[in-house]
Amino acid sequence: MKYRLLGWLLLLPLLLMAQERPKVAVVLSGGGAKGTAHIGALKVIEKAGIPIDYVVGTSMGAIVGGLYAIGYTPEQLDSMVNAQNWKFVLSDAPNPKDVLLDDRLRSERYVLSIPFTLKSADISDAGIIKGKNIAQLFSVLTEGYQDSVNFSRLPIPFACVSENLVDGSEVVFHRGVLATAMRSSMSIPGVFAPVNLNGRVLVDGGMVNNYPVDVALQMGADIIIGVDVQSPLLDAGQLKSVKDIFGQIINLQGEKKYQENLRKTDLHIKVDVSGYSAASFTKEAIDTLIVRGEQAAMADWDKLLTLKKKMGLREDYQPRMAHHAHPRPGPFPVPDAEKSKTIPVDPQIAAPAIRENKLNVGIRFDTEELAALQANTDIYLGKQKESQVSLTARLGKRTMARIGYNYQWSKGWQTGINYRFDYKDINIYNEGKRTLDLTFTHQQLTAGVAKDWNKIQVSAGLNFEYYNYHDLLSLEPVDALMFGNKSLFTYFAGLLYNNLNGRSVPTKGLSWSVMYHLYTDNLFQYEDNSPISAFSAHWQGCFTPLKNFTIIPSIDGRILTGGDNYSFAVTNMLGGNIAGRYMPQQIPFVGINRAELASGSLIVAGLKLRQRIFKNQYVSVTGNYGRSSDKLHELFEDSHSYDLVGTGIGYMYNSFLGPLEIELNWSNQTKKLGWYAGFGFVF
Repeated sequence: MKYRLLGWLLLLPLLLMAQERPKVAVVLSGGGAKGTAHIGALKVIEKAGIPIDYVVGTSMGAIVGGLYAIGYTPEQLDSMVNAQNWKFVLSDAPNPKDVLLDDRLRSERYVLSIPFTLKSADISDAGIIKGKNIAQLFSVLTEGYQDSVNFSRLPIPFACVSENLVDGSEVVFHRGVLATAMRSSMSIPGVFAPVNLNGRVLVDGGMVNNYPVDVALQMGADIIIGVDVQSPLLDAGQLKSVKDIFGQIINLQGEKKYQENLRKTDLHIKVDVSGYSAASFTKEAIDTLIVRGEQAAMADWDKLLTLKKKMGLREDYQPRMAHHAHPRPGPFPVPDAEKSKTIPVDPQIAAPAIRENKLNVGIRFDTEELAALQANTDIYLGKQKESQVSLTARLGKRTMARIGYNYQWSKGWQTGINYRFDYKDINIYNEGKRTLDLTFTHQQLTAGVAKDWNKIQVSAGLNFEYYNYHDLLSLEPVDALMFGNKSLFTYFAGLLYNNLNGRSVPTKGLSWSVMYHLYTDNLFQYEDNSPISAFSAHWQGCFTPLKNFTIIPSIDGRILTGGDNYSFAVTNMLGGNIAGRYMPQQIPFVGINRAELASGSLIVAGLKLRQRIFKNQYVSVTGNYGRSSDKLHELFEDSHSYDLVGTGIGYMYNSFLGPLEIELNWSNQTKKLGWYAGFGFVF
């Protein structure tokens, strides 16, 4: 009896091996954004109860497959791709929470920013996108797999494909850092910088094997279920753009192997991706592609069940998926969110973020100045990019040149010295009538220190200014002392806060500032009297109580004390549509399209109601109320002050070149209907 039992024990492993079901591999092709359809197909494959023993992918298939292999469910992957700000992920833009306020405000000024380098180019420069943000995302999503591992030991064994540009060979990742493998597999040549790994220059695996069935077979798979999002080859009449030609070149490179692998596929799930490209990363496109992936797999539902039967499994069989044993955490990271985690990134796929040298160009047209062009370059020096030389030039009715040097310590501290030259041609109005034509030059030398955070900036320093008046044509008597050449030594201090979610069309957030200037002409006095003090404040809020409807209240004020006869250089100024265009102390006012001189105390309240009517198109109603007087205590005394009222209705189209604005307006100063039009970012 014991010998019979022993015999059965010896035969048992052989019997189990004989009954072992065939191994199933899911192969996911490359296709950029089209590859999000894999998520929908995986939902159906799981629903059918098909056990998955291997996952192999290329490019986007490598990303979806790699994340699926470590435990993300299709439902989690759906949530994850929809949670991302793909415009940010597919760029090298710094995380907004890490951007200093000064840099953020400057970035909203120019229509074109071109990075350049003063050093010799390297592999990281061989692509439009270096991939810093997507590398960070991969590292966060693969938390727990930052070390080099054998991919056969993942919850589901995994492999992905890349190409070595050095010799054109196919590189198959079976081990290593998972994020690095995924990043290497999706490096579209010319778009993403290649990955330099152990002397190999790795690019998108779609160039050599976009549908890697052969890799899955080599891993031991018996049955292949392939999900294919590759676009078909185009004929002569369909090759109409650079995008079409580039996609065709990639597909042709691997066409022979693609056809061979198709013949080795047991079940080929072909997704309809017509109307979408590798770059279709909008929410609407992703949702549609995931649904199309589900539909394509459901169309093969009977074939899935047939495969299941072929494996010797009951129709109601449901395997224990790796995701249940190794669940991944949620919610999923959004890289531009303030709460996003920082996970170590493989330095081979993402160099540390450094400040880039840039050439910035802006252009603007409006009825106040006709046309203006501004160019700027910021050059960072030193190993840690702590030193900055900035050059700016502006051409238009008001020309400007500026050169500055700033030194930045860590944690946002900076000190610097700047020289600025302005030539201004200004028409001054009074109650809608032109009373003064003025041309002058303004030179300013500033030395100061500032502490800059993401939303707050504190600054203090000293200005030396010189005003030289050239031409003065007055239609009314004016105080000659007001327009005499003037030298000023000005002490200043300020506090600025800004968390608005945009400059052109903000929908939420606040901005406010307080500034103090002490004007002297000899560092101690002003015209042998006490110095003149100027207190200014600004507040603006943005609230969106209803979808597409935004309320924007604001308050601005400036108070002068310490004298009675103020020069043009320090006096309050009202009007115009852009703050600081005519003079730094200018406060805009709807309905007053030109600059007007104001009294020593000025306060302006504003309210804008803005409604989005179509994508990037808005209509608005704006109102301003203000009071002006010589003295602060007289500001609300009717006998010593006067009321200012203005209103306007406008239309805006927010284009990528800057907003296009048209406004009809009226004020009690002009007492007639006026209009304003402008195009381009404000600078």
